[in-house]
Amino acid sequence: MENFNPFRKEDENVSEPRIVEAEKTVSELNEKPLNQLLKKFEDLKKGQAPRRIKGAYAHFILSSQPGYGKSHLIGRLFRSLSEQAVLVYIRPFGSTSSYWQSVLMNMINELRFPDKIGIEYGNKKEPSQLEMFAYGIIRSLLVSAIENRMISVKDEKKTLELFYICSLEKFRSSQNRVQWVRNNIKKLSACLQSIVNLSESAQSWLSILFEYAYFPESELRIACLDWLKGGSIDPDEAKNIGIGLRTVNADHDTNELCKHRLLDFCQLAGFFRPFVFCFDQTENYGENQNLAKIFGLVIQVLADEAYNHLTVVTANQHVWQKSVAPYWEEAYKSRLGPPIRLEGLNRIQADELIERRFGKDNADKKAEFIGDKQWLKQLYEDRYEIGVREFLQECRDRWQTMFENGVVEKPLLSDVYKQYLNRIDKSQPKRFVFDPDTFRWFVKDAAANLPETQVKEYKSEKGYFTLLWKLKDREILFGFEAGSNWARWQAITREAQKYYDAKRQKVKAVLFRTPELQKLPVARWKIAPVMEKAGQQYLHIFCLERQQLMMLYAAYDLYLNAVSEDIPFQKQDVLRFISEEFGWFWETIQQPIAIKKETGFSKPDGIKKELIEEICSIVQREKFLNMDEAMKKLSESVSVELFREACGCIPQIRVHDSPTVKVLQWQSNQ
Repeated sequence: MENFNPFRKEDENVSEPRIVEAEKTVSELNEKPLNQLLKKFEDLKKGQAPRRIKGAYAHFILSSQPGYGKSHLIGRLFRSLSEQAVLVYIRPFGSTSSYWQSVLMNMINELRFPDKIGIEYGNKKEPSQLEMFAYGIIRSLLVSAIENRMISVKDEKKTLELFYICSLEKFRSSQNRVQWVRNNIKKLSACLQSIVNLSESAQSWLSILFEYAYFPESELRIACLDWLKGGSIDPDEAKNIGIGLRTVNADHDTNELCKHRLLDFCQLAGFFRPFVFCFDQTENYGENQNLAKIFGLVIQVLADEAYNHLTVVTANQHVWQKSVAPYWEEAYKSRLGPPIRLEGLNRIQADELIERRFGKDNADKKAEFIGDKQWLKQLYEDRYEIGVREFLQECRDRWQTMFENGVVEKPLLSDVYKQYLNRIDKSQPKRFVFDPDTFRWFVKDAAANLPETQVKEYKSEKGYFTLLWKLKDREILFGFEAGSNWARWQAITREAQKYYDAKRQKVKAVLFRTPELQKLPVARWKIAPVMEKAGQQYLHIFCLERQQLMMLYAAYDLYLNAVSEDIPFQKQDVLRFISEEFGWFWETIQQPIAIKKETGFSKPDGIKKELIEEICSIVQREKFLNMDEAMKKLSESVSVELFREACGCIPQIRVHDSPTVKVLQWQSNQ
């Protein structure tokens, strides 16, 4: 009971719609907006597949002020449409040149969520949305081809019944069935080509979807994802999958290609389930009028050109009207439907929310907290409704006054950041993937106030590098490439070398990699030796560990919520905090590429050699970790002072101190 607090701050903001808890939802609150969206979704299911339905506009969810439950509403929508729609939650993109690439990558990452809401991400026993999307389309085409006599079977009725009842897991467990589908890919492609007009060949699409759905352990899955994201893939991998070589070129207009990939996805959805695209935290587009315009363009294209989807846009009214709407052309504004306004809590719902927060096991505390209800009466004295967040804040203040020494304190920014870290670590495992918008924001906006560093938008000759840091005596180029195509990386390496030579070796190129991506260079690549050498001079492939990603993404969420006014901190306060917190990040980027250091360490008097060796082994294995976590891994406990002194004996270990955490980084080479 000591730690019980029904109004914790960390329970307030919804950052992942799929984890909205139904039992904490107040009955009838925002039921009308939810039902409006569900009714519009039903229109997308009318008629027989393949459907080709286009909505008139995007649906505009408007909140009179922050804290009325925009993200919570999306969570309820997702829960209601589980296994009926392909659900996509889209955070703000940050580039005016690669916006479709960002939207598509966000979408593919969302499609890797389990098909069922409430299932843990990464559960291999449950198919993902993408697997079910692929299986559903191929199954629909098989049924159509059999019914139209394009594919002949011995017992048509029995075969069709099998398709209707057979799960993906059961179907792909039979090698004979899988091989039969493979043998009929060309016929299915012809069937698909006769029905819809796709930007890429029907055979390429079906070959990718077949490989991804039917071979969950295939080494070609990474290549399939790269292709779906609009990236380039190796010609040998393309041949093994069965896709056309014209779709794997390393040099193409990636942004335009990604737009057409997304539109193709929507066409294909007519054979399976409609998409639901939810654009949340839109206040961030107001930070840059060009981004605001591009966001309007994205909504217009979806409304005008994309089939089989429901698009939802959320906004806080005053931020939208001040910072986003003024930069939208009339054509963009006309693609937004009439505002669907969110509701606040009325008095009856406020009582229900308190009941739900306390639960069944805290009757005494609840009775004491509610008291004679005069405080509730005063809250509603001159208004009918209150925003959920404002009401929870009032309850939290009352709780702290009554049960926590009577002290009502504004939370520290560092404490809020720790809450975000914990939330991502425990409930958002799908965030540990490559997110170019987060990396771009970090090296552009979050780095804007670094001393002696000029941050500029930039476009290199071939377009592989789009941001530039000008330091006192050198320059740093940034690229955001998630693919693993050797030809594209050969081109990236060549362009980096060109700038390195032109600037008399006072430049390096930085590109980020995350744990789920293939390690580079791949040993079998012919260009591997060239990349290895470049990695010692001018090509810095910054491989981020899980802990580092968690820190970056939590900071980005913190910033987005400050811009949305969902937390009581100004964005400049957040940026100053990040500037101090991420010293390790700035140092890693700014320092010249290091020549590999000799292994070994010194051992001063008073420190056991075994302790130094054990610390060395732990940090070398983990690469980057919290000092507290490292100390817990020791076979024997030691003091913080002794631990730090031992770290100082190992030249490959760098200790970074920040306001919230001390981290250790292994730096044998860059």
